[in-house]
Amino acid sequence: MRYKPNYGLFKRLLLKFRDALMFGRLLIYQKIFGMDISSSCRFSLSTKLDLTNPKGIHIGDETYLAFGVVVFTHDMSRAFHSDTYIGARCFVGANAIIMPGVRVGNHCVIGSGSVVTKDVPDNCIAAGNPAQIIKTDIMTKRFGMIVNDLN
Repeated sequence: MRYKPNYGLFKRLLLKFRDALMFGRLLIYQKIFGMDISSSCRFSLSTKLDLTNPKGIHIGDETYLAFGVVVFTHDMSRAFHSDTYIGARCFVGANAIIMPGVRVGNHCVIGSGSVVTKDVPDNCIAAGNPAQIIKTDIMTKRFGMIVNDLN
């Protein structure tokens, strides 16, 4: 009988290491840079949060930012600094860009690759470049997962 390695243990250790990295990064953003990020927020290790005006970033409870997301709080070409808000229970898709001064409401989904240049109201799906609202009256649960409704 051949020995089968236990990949389950290795995977669990790797996930615990990743979780510790994410927790450490969240603490650095909150305590050192002064960002207003909920402790229940989750983001990929490749998410980029603007350090030019770090206190201008506000992210709500149970929101998820996928890999490659960029959240800006400044525009150097216009010498413009402004707070950027992302609400609670939102999902921001891979490689999306949130421009400075934008407010993304609660229970929103931002499509992958979108460039959000204007405010997005609560309970909406926005996608495109520039992002446009493609669906309204949605409801999301934890980390922006859309709740299926039969209407």
